[in-house]
Amino acid sequence: MCKTALTDSPEGRDIGESFNRGILVMIGAPYLVFGVVGAALFREKLQATWRRFRHSGPRAGTPPRP
Repeated sequence: MCKTALTDSPEGRDIGESFNRGILVMIGAPYLVFGVVGAALFREKLQATWRRFRHSGPRAGTPPRP
């Protein structure tokens, strides 16, 4: 009865679409947050490695580059 009332009226269809959108947002939000945090941590690690490589200078026993 409730399903029929919601699917037959325009207001009910709007409510159903809003619920569906809300569910998709709740499913996708954690992935977005963890993805952004993971990317920021990965980027910081890459920058730290690059800084260490750049400031280390030539290694002992390696010939200089031409």
